[in-house]
Amino acid sequence: MKHRYITPRWFKMNERAVKHPVQNKMESDFKQMIYRNYIIAAGRRSYKTERFAKRLLVNLCMDDDLDGRRYFAGAPTKQQAKEIFWDDLKKLTRKKDIKKISETTMKIHYINGCTIQVIGLKEFRRVQGQLMHGIVISEYQDCDPGVYNESIEPMINDTRGWCIKEGRPFGKNHFFDDFLKGRHGKKGWQSYHWTSEDILSKEQIEEAKANLAKPDYEREYKASFETLSQSPYYGYGEKNNKRTEILPQLPFIIACDFNAGDKPMSWVVGQEHTQGKDKITYWHKALSFQFTNTITMCKILDEDYFMKLNSGYPRRIIFYGDYAGRKHTSNSSYSDWEIIENYFRNKTLIEKRIKPCLSIRDSIAATNARMLNSRGERKQFADPENCEALIKDWLYCSWKDNGRELDDRDPLRTHLCRAVDYYNDYEFSIKSKPNTESFRTI
Repeated sequence: MKHRYITPRWFKMNERAVKHPVQNKMESDFKQMIYRNYIIAAGRRSYKTERFAKRLLVNLCMDDDLDGRRYFAGAPTKQQAKEIFWDDLKKLTRKKDIKKISETTMKIHYINGCTIQVIGLKEFRRVQGQLMHGIVISEYQDCDPGVYNESIEPMINDTRGWCIKEGRPFGKNHFFDDFLKGRHGKKGWQSYHWTSEDILSKEQIEEAKANLAKPDYEREYKASFETLSQSPYYGYGEKNNKRTEILPQLPFIIACDFNAGDKPMSWVVGQEHTQGKDKITYWHKALSFQFTNTITMCKILDEDYFMKLNSGYPRRIIFYGDYAGRKHTSNSSYSDWEIIENYFRNKTLIEKRIKPCLSIRDSIAATNARMLNSRGERKQFADPENCEALIKDWLYCSWKDNGRELDDRDPLRTHLCRAVDYYNDYEFSIKSKPNTESFRTI
């Protein structure tokens, strides 16, 4: 692969990645187009996406010998694909080499006739029937199992094109099946594996271990297929049950999951303490009610909890949740967040911290890491008496068969734990923080 340092976005890559033997073999194999399917199982932050997706595609479109080719960059959903690819692909290309950019379709037209289009594979039917000379799929472990055989393979067959699938293992699913095809020498297939420990510094690895539970570290940074746990909240244990006093000088944090009808609206009240260099979270109270709405929850929080505190009314409240709370999911005439803002704005200082939850698994991994990280440290606790329903979620929740979503057949389960996940995913995400929304009201 010929790297062309044409914009400031072409930063110098980690020297360990540049010289890594498996990465260099992957590059050599692709340049010679020895295979048509390239499967990469590699650890986080090890340059699998930067080197073999973003830079590869832009390099191809800058090659005059490949003019008129049509390439795609995909991820499980359109939102994920946009977060991963869109801005970087634009920044990697000089303006004078671009004929046109379509923000609506997320498509770059190059002056030599090549195109790159960013797509969400759940919406992939919209591009079926088009010519496809090559596609890079990121986070392949989270894609629907049939998307390659049903949609992609017929399209690259027409052009004798190629497909790169890259991701981090999550048990032995379709990604594992494809990885084995390359390992076992199936014609036209090759697999590549490397860990983050091969690339990152010792300091970076130690930081990762402190921020992840051991099974998540093994999966995320060592790219191990052997780490699937049957219990989503395997970080929880009896030692996470602890009551602590409320400190009036500290803000209160409210983690929110919005529902209506028989699925309860669920809010969890806590505080974040600083102990040395660590932030320790204590959940004081779990509130969960069926057939209610946001204004009622505000009144319960206000009148039945805050106004009865011996320490006095909170000086500051920070609310956490995801973008679903902006929809009219609680039978309200205003959005849920607007109701909260209007209710508390004259009572105290309030702040909202929300972001879209792109991966349920990643947000749960953030919670597991806080309950028990790979160093054996626990940094999140719940009052066993006042958070009994939250603890039951941690104990009783299970995965759906697809391993990507929680089993929600019991309407009472999954809501308090998901509220806590939104908080952990915001403050202690196992990934870098995407763009978020917030407000501050005095």
